[in-house]
Amino acid sequence: MVKKILTRFAVAKKPASNGDTVYRSPRIYLPTKLTDDSSFPFKEGDILSVKVNGRKVMIQRVQRAIGQRNGAGEPSKK
Repeated sequence: MVKKILTRFAVAKKPASNGDTVYRSPRIYLPTKLTDDSSFPFKEGDILSVKVNGRKVMIQRVQRAIGQRNGAGEPSKK
């Protein structure tokens, strides 16, 4: 069971299709050794809430409401 692992914060820069603008895409990499561990609490497709508390980042799974089967918080279309 992996309880602690070092990783890094990175910012990928992507040019827009018009070539004039560069978009920043901040990322926190979670190594496979951590995410493939059976005790890792999240699964692919989970909706997550991210909160910054001082120098800590807190991540929690959010329960989907009934009728919200599509993307993050989007109500299903009937």
